[in-house]
Amino acid sequence: MRSAAIARHVFAGANTSEGFRSFFNYLISPEAHRIIVLKGGPGVGKSTFMKHIAESLLKMGHDVEMFHCSSDPESLDGMACPDLQVAVVDGTAPHIVDLRYPGAVDEIVYLGDYWDESAIRDHRQEIFTASKEKATNFSRAYRFLRTAGDVLNDWSEANSMALDRGKANRLASAAVKNVLGAVSEFDATVPGRVRELFASATTPDGFVNYVDSLVRPCANVYVVVGGPGTGKSTLLRRLADEAIRRGLDVELFHCSLNADSLEHIVLPQLSTAVITSVEPHEWQVRPEDKVIDMNSCLDPDTVKTNASIIDYDRDMMNAAMDRAVHFLQLARQSHARLESYYIPNVDFDAVARVRRATLERIVKG
Repeated sequence: MRSAAIARHVFAGANTSEGFRSFFNYLISPEAHRIIVLKGGPGVGKSTFMKHIAESLLKMGHDVEMFHCSSDPESLDGMACPDLQVAVVDGTAPHIVDLRYPGAVDEIVYLGDYWDESAIRDHRQEIFTASKEKATNFSRAYRFLRTAGDVLNDWSEANSMALDRGKANRLASAAVKNVLGAVSEFDATVPGRVRELFASATTPDGFVNYVDSLVRPCANVYVVVGGPGTGKSTLLRRLADEAIRRGLDVELFHCSLNADSLEHIVLPQLSTAVITSVEPHEWQVRPEDKVIDMNSCLDPDTVKTNASIIDYDRDMMNAAMDRAVHFLQLARQSHARLESYYIPNVDFDAVARVRRATLERIVKG
């Protein structure tokens, strides 16, 4: 174990143009020794429970992954400790977690055991109202995210018309050779494992990006530059497929607006990250980074012809995203009101005792 523990910050779920998309089944490897699923209503302390355990494990020298909530990035949806093969996860909607091996690996900690149910029931009507408002605001946010996704597709199409696919294909081939050149094509007996997550999300705080926490531990960083539709995701997919074929594990980080598109990949065994830099998540290229410029594959005349389309799409997409963020903010306000009916009626001292006992069991194994 290293003396300086590493904290990685990611999202396991995101608000996308097609609704909420979850990769919660990738929180930890299938060989996990223990998965603790927290249940309970809003405001019972699930996120605080996970934060305390994550911070305690970091202080002990264990690497930790923190899975932030796309509806409130200050809160956690889950945390994992890979070297202990342990995860703690919020098991309430929209990220329902099924127990695969109850008792043997998976267990439920129900924090609802530590609230005053009769006092909460006194606010039944207010809880119903706030819950409906929250759902309505999420629905409105997703309508504008769908609009932003459609406009992004139009923007991508405008750039795609200018793309020299032969040149892009040669650039992708060179990237595969440069990144994987030292890894033999013939040594792998089984394909590598795939893990899928988000490095960014559209949240009530706007666009939040944690790619720096993924890049920081990597010795080699490749930055793929280019606008929408310039072949970045295709290059990443091709590189990932080849790495898997050669037996390397691959972490795929999807676009938070269009989850079918890749934004970044990490190859842990090679200590290598291949990330994209495009608005609104431009990466500040460092002297040691290696740049792959997909803009070099665009025909300048076609780019000039389509410039007005791209400018219009950029403005329209930003407006739709701003409106989506507005309704995510209203949804968070509704959630805060929900929490206000629970928090005064929770025995947080009892929750803290459960948390300390849980941490002790995690450390003992």
